[in-house]
Amino acid sequence: EGMTWTSHAAALVSKARQRLYHLRQLRKFRVSPRILQCFYSAAVESILSRNIRIWFGNCSAQDKKALQRVLHSAERTMGTTLAPLQELYIRRCNSRDNKIMGDPFHPS
Repeated sequence: EGMTWTSHAAALVSKARQRLYHLRQLRKFRVSPRILQCFYSAAVESILSRNIRIWFGNCSAQDKKALQRVLHSAERTMGTTLAPLQELYIRRCNSRDNKIMGDPFHPS
C-alpha cells in the first residue's frame, strides 16, 4: 500500500485522538492546568508537529481541517487557546532555518 499525504494525515489524527483520551482523563481527575498543558505538549503536539515541515504543505485543505479539529478538541478539554496548526508549521520552519543559518559548516 502506497503512502499518501491523506493517509499520513489520517494516521496523525488517529494517534493524536488516542492521546486526547488520556488528556480528558487527566482533566476528569482534576489535575492542574499546567500539567494538562505539559501533557498536551508532550503527547499530542509532538505527534502533530513531527516532520510538519515536510507534510504540512502537501496536505489538502480537508486533511488540515481534520488536524485542526484535533487542536480544537484539545482546546475544549484544557479550557485554553492553542496555536493553530499553521502557526506551529511556521514556528518549526523558522526554527530549522535559524539552525541552518547559524551553522558555519552548512553549505548554503
